[in-house]
Amino acid sequence: MKYIKHLLIWSLFTIFAANLLGQSFRESKRIREPGTPFYYAEVSRFPTTKPDSSKIMVFIKIPYDDLQFVKLDSVYRAQYEVSLVVFDKDGTQADGKIQRHTIEVPNFDETNAKDVYDYSKYEFMLHNSLYKISIGLMDMDTRKTTFWKNKVNLEDYDKPSIIISDLVIADSLLDTTKGNYSYQPNVNNRLEEKKNFHVFFVTKGEKGPAEITTSILNTDGKILRQNTQKVTFDKPITRHILPMNSTGLNYSRYLYRVSVTQGRKKANQQIEFRVSWVGLSGYIANLDKAIDEMIYIVPSKKLNRMKDAKPEEKKKLFMEYWKSRDPSPETQQNELMNEYYRRINYANENFGSSLKEGWRTDMGMIYVLFGSPNDIERHPFDIGSKPYQIWYYFEINRQFVFVDDTGFGDYRLITPVYEYYNSTF
Repeated sequence: MKYIKHLLIWSLFTIFAANLLGQSFRESKRIREPGTPFYYAEVSRFPTTKPDSSKIMVFIKIPYDDLQFVKLDSVYRAQYEVSLVVFDKDGTQADGKIQRHTIEVPNFDETNAKDVYDYSKYEFMLHNSLYKISIGLMDMDTRKTTFWKNKVNLEDYDKPSIIISDLVIADSLLDTTKGNYSYQPNVNNRLEEKKNFHVFFVTKGEKGPAEITTSILNTDGKILRQNTQKVTFDKPITRHILPMNSTGLNYSRYLYRVSVTQGRKKANQQIEFRVSWVGLSGYIANLDKAIDEMIYIVPSKKLNRMKDAKPEEKKKLFMEYWKSRDPSPETQQNELMNEYYRRINYANENFGSSLKEGWRTDMGMIYVLFGSPNDIERHPFDIGSKPYQIWYYFEINRQFVFVDDTGFGDYRLITPVYEYYNSTF
């Protein structure tokens, strides 16, 4: 196993060093394997003064690094096109929009930024019913498109009681004029520790006094923070923007809940968010799980020390390990960490089953260690043979053979992986 751990670090560092040294070539800027652009999307519902109609807002943000920039004179330019189609419950198109966006930056380094985003938002007025919304985002240079679909239920917005819109976590306020708040949505609901954020929402109810209670809960439902304030609704639709602070919240998932009480009427709305820290890969959702997933590259003694450590020490050990292997320590992003956990996520999505997570399978292990193979031979129906696949990695002159002994897609590596390596690693 130690050969595997040393080889992964060596091979990935070699890949990233080549990328960093070859930045004059556009194709060198991506560390993700060639494919469709990655972006975040969020659909939020808002009540209106019209009794039978509501508004939905679609928020999109895409990292600069996931767009293909082209050198034009003194700038680098990227263009992408967003197409949105709204279908009613019968599958008929109810509305749609197409919009093209252009980004220009003065230097190449900005085209690789993973923590700089381009934001866009789109608004639809719809009758209160069931809908499906399809979003396509196409990079105009590569002509590759990623599709994202979501169901939207506006039927509950017909009820006469208090209505709370979906909650929107905002990174910053752009306009603090009372009653006309403008904000920058977070979209992926991932918050950095020890920073201030805001939560925006709209209420629809009768004019008069009311109480708004906000709570932060852990995933077990335990209330960690709570605040109640008395307000007065002076019009049917009221906009709210409330401060939110992540200080004191450990790296984990949480719920932010809003409750509005007016007389005997009460309504609740909540949104899930997670707290992280600067430099942590966006592919990581749980620190304990991320440590478990390091089994292929970290000696068992060091790994057990991480697992058994207290929360703050665990965070410190985890970050120290990846910092010591960061190919570009002068930046906030750790490319090696991002690539490792991108592979973990890809393995879970493509090689997992109800019995085993994808990264724990033999195919998942090889993918995590070596990435996508250059070529795959598939033999599902050869006479006199069980289904098998051969994965080829031309750069390291290696191949791996997997056999499905059960016939249920559980492919096993037939040769111990360590036999492929020179003892130097």
